[in-house]
Amino acid sequence: MNNPYRYTLRLAVDKNVYTAEKKQRLIDFVKKAHISDVAFFLNQEELSDTHITLDKAKELIKNVDEISQPLKELGVTISLNPWTTMNHSDRGISIKPELDIKPMVNYQGVTSLSMACPGYSGWADYISDIYAIWASIHPHELWLEDDFRHYKNAPFKLGCFCDDHMKQYNDILQTDLSREEFVHKMFTGGENIYRNAYLQVARKEIFHVAHMIEQKVHAVSPTTTLGLMSSWPEVHALEGRDWQKLLDLMSGEDTPAVSRPHLPAYNEVSPQQYARDFEKYTVATRTEVGDKHKIYPEMESFLYSPYAKSNKFTQFQLDTTSLVHADGVLLNMFSMMGDGINPTYRYDALLDDDKEFLDFLYNHGVDIEQRGGVIVPMNQDVAQTKIDEEGTLEGLVASQTQWLEFLSTMGIATKPLNYIDQEIKNKCVAVTGNFLNTLNDDQITQLLTRNFVLLDGDAVVILNNRHLLNLINATSIEVLKNRSGQQSFEQFDGTTISGISDPRITMLTHTGDYVRIQYQSQVKVHSHAYDRFENNLGPVTVSDDKFYILPMTDSPKYGWQAQYTDIREGDIKHFFEEQLSVPHLVNMYNCKMVIDEAQTQMIVSNWSIDNVDGINFFLKDRSVKRVSITYRDENNQMQNEVLDVTLDKKGIYHVDFTVKELAVVHIQFLD
Repeated sequence: MNNPYRYTLRLAVDKNVYTAEKKQRLIDFVKKAHISDVAFFLNQEELSDTHITLDKAKELIKNVDEISQPLKELGVTISLNPWTTMNHSDRGISIKPELDIKPMVNYQGVTSLSMACPGYSGWADYISDIYAIWASIHPHELWLEDDFRHYKNAPFKLGCFCDDHMKQYNDILQTDLSREEFVHKMFTGGENIYRNAYLQVARKEIFHVAHMIEQKVHAVSPTTTLGLMSSWPEVHALEGRDWQKLLDLMSGEDTPAVSRPHLPAYNEVSPQQYARDFEKYTVATRTEVGDKHKIYPEMESFLYSPYAKSNKFTQFQLDTTSLVHADGVLLNMFSMMGDGINPTYRYDALLDDDKEFLDFLYNHGVDIEQRGGVIVPMNQDVAQTKIDEEGTLEGLVASQTQWLEFLSTMGIATKPLNYIDQEIKNKCVAVTGNFLNTLNDDQITQLLTRNFVLLDGDAVVILNNRHLLNLINATSIEVLKNRSGQQSFEQFDGTTISGISDPRITMLTHTGDYVRIQYQSQVKVHSHAYDRFENNLGPVTVSDDKFYILPMTDSPKYGWQAQYTDIREGDIKHFFEEQLSVPHLVNMYNCKMVIDEAQTQMIVSNWSIDNVDGINFFLKDRSVKRVSITYRDENNQMQNEVLDVTLDKKGIYHVDFTVKELAVVHIQFLD
């Protein structure tokens, strides 16, 4: 097994300024950086003229064909990245009158200047015809940009609610609602027929256009692979995206479509923040896409250069694509105005240094479907049932990744799951309220009675709404709003964590509401809520032999920020070590573990700028005496060491090895 991890360079070329020097720089870069594929932008960003004519498309594709010939002679494949399908946002340029394209209308009745109505037949014919033109030079891959969706950049946001779309919604509902009336009903409450009408139409028309594009592209170039770019899974859920069916519709007979998930750091952020966002966006997208279609995440530095992102962070982004077993990466590293390669960034050296290690990680990767750990299910139809008390568009954005972000960042092995009504039995499952609300009562009952479950406050609220509190041996709940003058902090009475007796966690700042639960039978109380006068308000974290409940809701602004503390980590890991066989790292701040279900190998990554001295991990019913560790050294050379493993009285394994800052290491268990 020796398959390469593929680098695809996304590049903008303007023929008017494409000098001999720029041509040579590109060739030199491609050689040194081991570039397998160059995806040329078309009609992109600053040079975009929104929806171009078919004649202009033929001119652009001819230019790219000429420019790409020297690369083909090097054995580099050529792909295309047209920058406009519906268009990302209005930029002061109107749709050309000679084009039969109708503008999109948003939920507030604002008509776009340049974004196309996705249900209009003129646009469907246009975009599929223009993709046939792009296919005429037989590109290796032909991408659909992330504007291939109904949700657009602010301030426009969600479409389409034009008169034709309103007629479709009303025909389905057999009503005669105005746009304002329909939108109000669509945004109100949980599942309703109005929201479902919108989601039904949005999904159907995306399927229709994707199929038209596939048919016309493969009629011209059967060997071309279509690719789908995407951003936030929870935003795509707003339009009812069915990831696997959409990619299947884009697939030819011998050319399965590929996916480009978003790597959520166009500019450098703290690695701790990136640790959470990576799960929320990249891991969640890979989970929804499934294992049938290859993935090439997007590494972008915007506004480009090491001022946007250090090379060390860029290298870490590349290495951590191994956590979703990516087949390669799309590199958007240079300006989209036609400047070409900027050698001062030293990206060629970076890519050269990392290639051998990335190849190794790819050939020894762990697919999400093969992972061991806590199952975190997600449902792509979550927008259907999202409950929003405010009745706003933002309220329909339904996060399902709080547990995934939290557990992974704490070094606990996770296995995200694309839930399509499959049976989950005898597993440890972490459930958010938004996911739980996508299930019917029977499915909820089976999930909670056949597994050990971790539940958040939103999930408990759903159980209450469904009259299913008996599943957690509870009789009633009361939601105590954050900053209501009631709960102030959570205290683990009679317990020592991180050397602190009776440790506390805030319940006041950067957190959601507290769901106070009345239990009808004995549960183990880990902690209690207290007000500012130190009066006990009731239990917070509790457990028994079937569940572990953290009854805090997801804050619309802060998420679960307050839970990211070693006190919470210590409580949950102590419980796991006593009650469950969940693999996890120990005393390794900001480090993640990915482990295969058979427990033969794991990948450990350090999402901080501190070195971590020693690899400490918990495995139950597994004997490990030696490990083979593969890593990059301080000179960016791939190294391998075989080291002994010790086991302490608490069942924690230890390897005397330092995990450097922003580093990924692969560990093979030898015994």
